[in-house]
Amino acid sequence: MIQVEEKNPNERLGDFLTRVRESQGLSIEDLSERTKISLKMLRFIEASDWKSLPVEAYVRSYLNSISVKLGLDPRAVLKVYSDEVGSNFAVRDMEPLVQKVSPIADEERKPRSKAVPVIIVIVAILLVAGFHLWTKFDSSPDANVNPPAVVAPEDSSELNQDMPEGAEAVPVDSIKDEKNETVTQDDVDKAVKKAENLPASATIFISSASKKDTVKAPTGPVSDNGRTKIELVGSGEMRSWVGIKRDEDDDEFVKEANIATVDNKLVYTASGTLYVVIGEPRAIGKMFLNGVETPLPAPKFGRVVRFSVYDGRVLK
Repeated sequence: MIQVEEKNPNERLGDFLTRVRESQGLSIEDLSERTKISLKMLRFIEASDWKSLPVEAYVRSYLNSISVKLGLDPRAVLKVYSDEVGSNFAVRDMEPLVQKVSPIADEERKPRSKAVPVIIVIVAILLVAGFHLWTKFDSSPDANVNPPAVVAPEDSSELNQDMPEGAEAVPVDSIKDEKNETVTQDDVDKAVKKAENLPASATIFISSASKKDTVKAPTGPVSDNGRTKIELVGSGEMRSWVGIKRDEDDDEFVKEANIATVDNKLVYTASGTLYVVIGEPRAIGKMFLNGVETPLPAPKFGRVVRFSVYDGRVLK
C-alpha cells in the first residue's frame, strides 16, 4: 500500500493519486463508481487542473472521498493540496469524520448480484400503481377538471454539474414573479394629468412603456437605514451554490441556496453588514440591492465571488 509519505518531491498530487489508484488495480471508472464523483471531475483532479474545478470547498470534499477509498490519510492529502495550490485553508477538525467511510473492500470489487435491484424496482412499481389506484377512488369528481401541467426539467449538462455532498438538498427561497400587469395608454394619460397637479418634487413611476415620457428608476444605491435586501436571480447557464453570512470570519452561514435555473431566486433581508459567497458567478443573471440592479463584483480568485454589502451597496 502506497502512503502519502512515498510521494516524490517533484510529483504533482494528481499524478500521485493516479499512481496509487493504478497500483490497486482500479480504473478511473471504478473510482468514479465508488466515490460518486463524475469522471469529468476525477480527470481534472488527476491532471492537477485545479482551476477547472469548482469552489475549493468542493475540491476538498472530493479529495476526502478519494483518499478514503484509496486508503490514504485525508489530512495528509489535503495538506499536499494546500501546499500545491498555495491555499491557506486550514484542515478543519470535522474533515476526518469522512474517514468513517470504509475503504474499498474485496467484496466491493466482485460483481454484484442483480436480483436485489430488480426486486427493488418491482416493489417501487407496485407502490406507484397502488398509490394511483388509491388517489383515483379517493378523489372527488371535480378533482381532475383542471389537472396541473407537468413541466419536464431542462436537460442541460451545465445544470447537472457536480455539487458537493449535502449542498444539493438546499432549496431556493422563491421563484420568478408571476405578476405581469399591463398599463394602457388611458392609464398613462391619467397618471400624467395627475402629475400636473402635484408639487415639482413629486415623482410618478409608470410600470410599462408608453408614448409619454416616464421617470426612470434609481440607478445608484438606495439607503434603507442600514438594512439590505439582496436578490440573486438565476441565469440558467450554470448551477451554483450561494451562501450568506454576517462576517467573513464566521463559520456558519445564515442563508444558503442552490441556483440552478433561470426561475431560481434567493432573497434575504437583514440589517448590518452581510458577506456573500457565490460559487459560480455565471449562474447569477442579476443581483438587486434594495430593489436596484447592481453588477456582481469580478472574481479575484478562480470562479468564486466574495463581497460584502451594507445599506444597499457593495463595500469595497
